[in-house]
Amino acid sequence: MQLALQSLHRLAFFSLGLWGTSAISANPTSLCCDKLSSQFPEQILRRNDSAYLVQNTNFWSSTCFLDPTCIFLPNSTADVSTAVALFSQHGCTFSIKGRGHSTVPGAANVDGGVLMNLRNMDDITLNQNQSNVVVGPGNTLGDVYRALDPYNVSVVIGRYDSVGFGLMVAAGLSFFNNRDGLAIDNVESYEVVIANGTVLHTSLSSHPDLHWALKGGNNNFGVVTHFTLRAFKNPGGVYGGLVTYPESSLEQINDVIYDYHTKGAVDDILTHVLPAYGYNGTSNETTNLSPVVYNAVVDALPPSLSGWIDTPHTNSTLRLTKYADLVEEFNAGYPDGLVYVPFPNTSSIARPTHSLRTITDAAINHLSQEQRVFTIYADRQLFADVWSLFRQWMQKYRHIDGFYGLHCNMPITARAIAQGYAKGGNALGLESPENRTLSVLYFGITFNNLADRDRVLPAHDIFVNSMRALAAEQGLLNRYIMLPYAGFDEPVFESYGDANVARLQRIREMYDPSFVFQRLVTGGHKVPLT
Repeated sequence: MQLALQSLHRLAFFSLGLWGTSAISANPTSLCCDKLSSQFPEQILRRNDSAYLVQNTNFWSSTCFLDPTCIFLPNSTADVSTAVALFSQHGCTFSIKGRGHSTVPGAANVDGGVLMNLRNMDDITLNQNQSNVVVGPGNTLGDVYRALDPYNVSVVIGRYDSVGFGLMVAAGLSFFNNRDGLAIDNVESYEVVIANGTVLHTSLSSHPDLHWALKGGNNNFGVVTHFTLRAFKNPGGVYGGLVTYPESSLEQINDVIYDYHTKGAVDDILTHVLPAYGYNGTSNETTNLSPVVYNAVVDALPPSLSGWIDTPHTNSTLRLTKYADLVEEFNAGYPDGLVYVPFPNTSSIARPTHSLRTITDAAINHLSQEQRVFTIYADRQLFADVWSLFRQWMQKYRHIDGFYGLHCNMPITARAIAQGYAKGGNALGLESPENRTLSVLYFGITFNNLADRDRVLPAHDIFVNSMRALAAEQGLLNRYIMLPYAGFDEPVFESYGDANVARLQRIREMYDPSFVFQRLVTGGHKVPLT
């Protein structure tokens, strides 16, 4: 296999006569932009193009408003292949953007490189027997739900309308994960462009090592140009909505959250709940606003979810509806324009030198956000203690303009983990001793003014680490760090375990011996070099 792949690398580079054979240019990015512009004149945007500004600010997080030399919008897998081969030959830095929903600076954009925006690759193809669907990376999750709902067909993807398909190389919680496992475990095949421009189709029977690596490997192995997802019939609707609980119900809701982790999600695999606490510093009020879903055509929640409606609540949108309607509702509370600011001193961030600077600075000074995550074994008392301590910590910062905190308890059951192994395995290294349910604990904070960052962000990191230490002291800490919710410097890949990291490194050596997706795609979480 390795010799065959090395031959592919040599063949790809020998066939690059279109681009010439000159050594790497002193200004390789400009050269790459020029060559792309020559072959794809309608698909390249420069800084003086009005559409450049539109595309370069079309991100969920304003921190991704960086300064690429040009933007390339491929229309096909062949376009991506041509571009990646060019970048590899000439040493051009580049980024890979699907729908730009990462909060990590540089994960989907680049300063002084080529932003490769896959948005035009938005095809959705349901096969004739409706057993799988092929999805381009330019789609949002909502696009897929809207395409499949008329056929009463579903796939295992995320739950928010505007999110893209980056979660399909990361982890992915879904409406169906209690039954079917994580989203990555339900990818039948990846179409991926590797470092030399070769297009591969991975599956359990074709390049199975790379297929395994992509299930959690992020942007470290190639550019995924299509996902083939396992599809299945749904009963024609779903019962769900948002339930809001006042502060007076939060002690009771903690018990409901624990019971859901250990009973509801385990015993009734059609359930899905995302427990979420919110703290508003301006009003000093705390609520719980949780999406509650039952994957069946019913007119009320089943007994397995009765605690969510029996607990006193101030509002409920529970109803029989379609999946597309649910993801639109859940998404409505998370508008674009957020700024994720993980750096102790953001003055070191390169600023654009053109008109984008005004927009970037205005966005950064509007709202700042940070997120952190770790995983525990579900425990009623630790759930209560962590939330109580987080709330107490947040109250110290209620004077910060626009301060808001979000805390979630997201279960991963033993069945969900087992589904991953049954479907060929993934890179995450998840384990569930004694069939214990895991809980991914999310900590997010938001505030208005970047000037407050030095008072808030280091303290937030210290607090989350103290909660991690508390869980470890009680023997309840699991090593796993879920990539989509991780802070920029959290050791995601190290949390997969030494054996899986070593395996990922071996696979990278086979498919990317020149480390293109380390050297040239510098953003996002990276597999350790050694």
